[in-house]
Amino acid sequence: MSASPSGAAPPASAETRPPTPGQASRFLAQATFGPTPALIDAVARDGYAGWLDAQLALPPSQSHFDWLLQQGKDTEAYKGNGINAPLESTLWRKFISAEDQVRTRVAFALSEIFVVGVASITANWPLFGAAGFMDLLAEHAFGNYQDLLTAVTRNLSMGCMLTYRGNRKEDPRTGRHPDENYAREVMQLFSIGLVELNRDGTPRLANGAPVETYDNADVQGLAKVFTGWDLDGPETDVQFHRRPMALNPALHSLAEKRFLGAVIPPGTDGHLSLKRAMEVISAHPNVGPFIGTQLIQQLVTSNPSPAYVGRVAAVFDDDGHGARGNLKAVVRAILLDDEARHPDLASPGWGKVREPILRFSGWARAFGATSTNGAWAMPDTTDNTIRLAQSPMRSASVFNFFRPRYTPPVTELARRGLVAPELQITDETSIAGYLNFVAIYVDRGWEDLQTPYTAEIALAADADALVARVVLLLAGDAFSAATAQAIARAVDTLPRERPLDRVRAAITLVAASPEYLVQK
Repeated sequence: MSASPSGAAPPASAETRPPTPGQASRFLAQATFGPTPALIDAVARDGYAGWLDAQLALPPSQSHFDWLLQQGKDTEAYKGNGINAPLESTLWRKFISAEDQVRTRVAFALSEIFVVGVASITANWPLFGAAGFMDLLAEHAFGNYQDLLTAVTRNLSMGCMLTYRGNRKEDPRTGRHPDENYAREVMQLFSIGLVELNRDGTPRLANGAPVETYDNADVQGLAKVFTGWDLDGPETDVQFHRRPMALNPALHSLAEKRFLGAVIPPGTDGHLSLKRAMEVISAHPNVGPFIGTQLIQQLVTSNPSPAYVGRVAAVFDDDGHGARGNLKAVVRAILLDDEARHPDLASPGWGKVREPILRFSGWARAFGATSTNGAWAMPDTTDNTIRLAQSPMRSASVFNFFRPRYTPPVTELARRGLVAPELQITDETSIAGYLNFVAIYVDRGWEDLQTPYTAEIALAADADALVARVVLLLAGDAFSAATAQAIARAVDTLPRERPLDRVRAAITLVAASPEYLVQK
C-alpha cells in the first residue's frame, strides 16, 4: 500500500475477494476473544468490513455490574477485599459468550493500558469497583478518547489504584504537597508516554537524543488538578461504585497550575481545572501514535511498522469527519489495515505472543464451552504452576502484567530490536503451568465450564480432518502443514475406538505448539 504525501495511507485494505475460512479465523483472533465456527462463516460471508461494522454498531451487552447484582453479590459477604471470585465469573462470562465481542475485546485491551487491579481498590465491595471500571471501558471503547480519559480520571477505582482519591491541596505551613502519582502516570501510561513521538511512533530526536515529553515541574503542576476528588456518597451499598468521584472544593488547589505548556489561572475551580487538563493532554500530538501503537500491540502485532502506526495515528487525529480521538474509527483502522489483513506470516517480526487469558478464551469459544448452570464459576487463574499465570483485572501494578516495550534479555528478539511484551510473564514455571492447565481444561473442562466436543468427535476417526478443524478454530491460516501433519500422526497412534481421547490429544497438541502460541 502506498502512502499519501502526509504519510497517512488509507487504513482499510481493499477486499478484492471474500476471506477464506482460515483468514476469517485469523481476523477473529485479533478482533475477538477467539473464533467460533459460526463467526468464521459470518466473516467469510460478509467480509471483514461488513462483519466489523455490524459489530461496531452493537450496544454494550449486559454489564458486569448488573450481572453481579443479578447474582446477589452485593451482600455483606462480598464487602471486603480478597473475596473477589465473582469478578472472574462475570469477566470470563463476557469474554466467552458476549455477542458484542469486538467491544468486549477492545475493553479488555484498554484495561491493559488503563490498568486497575481489584486488590488495589480500597473501598467496600472492590469486585463491584473493578466490574464497574471494565463496564466504563466497554462504554467508551468506541467513543471519544478525551471522554474516556475523563471518565477514567474520575473513576473511584482508578482513584484508589493511583492514590489520588481524597488527594489534598498543598499546605505551605506543613510543607504538604498534592499526591503526584496520577499526574505522573496519566501522562506516562495513559496518554503521551515519556518521549516525544513522530506520527509514526518513532522518537523525535534533538541532537541525536530523544526529547522528554514532561519534567517534574509538569507533574507538580498537573497534580494540583487532581486534588479534592473523592467518592460520591457513603459506602453503604454498591451503587457508589457507579458514580464518578465528586469534588470537595475545600480540598482542591486554587493555585496556578502549569503543565505541558498550558497554564490554568489561579482561582480556577476543580471542575474547570479538570476539563482543561483533559483537553490539554488529549490534544497532545503524542496521543495518537502512543495509544494507537499499544492498541495495535494488544490486538494485532507487537512490532507494527512505522507506516502502520502512522496510518492509525492519522485516523486518531482526524477520523475523516474532522473529529479527533474517535476510538471506533481507530479500532476499525487497526483491524482493517492492509498490514493486519495481508501480513508476511513468515516474518519473524510479525505477530504477538498470545497472552494466557486469550488462549483459554480461545479454547472455550472454539469448542463451544459454556457454563452448565449459569454461574460461570471461574476462580482466579493467577497461579503460574497449574493455571495461567494471569487473571483479568488482577495486575499487581498500574504497569500491567507486562510492559509494551519489554524484550527478553540476551535473546534473538533483543538482537533484532524486537519487543515481545507477553514474554514478561513467561518463564519455565509458567510454561509448565500452562501445559498443566491445558491438560486439565481440555480433558474435563474448568469448574462449571464444559463442552461435549460433538463436532470434533464426529471427525475423530479421520486424524487429518480432525486436526484441520482444530487448527482452523485455534490458529486459522497461520499454521504450517508440516506441524499439522505431525500432530495428525500423533493422534493416529491412539485407537479409533477412543474418539474423545483423539479429540483431546489434537486440541492439546495444537494448543501447546509454538505456531499457536504466537498469534499471527
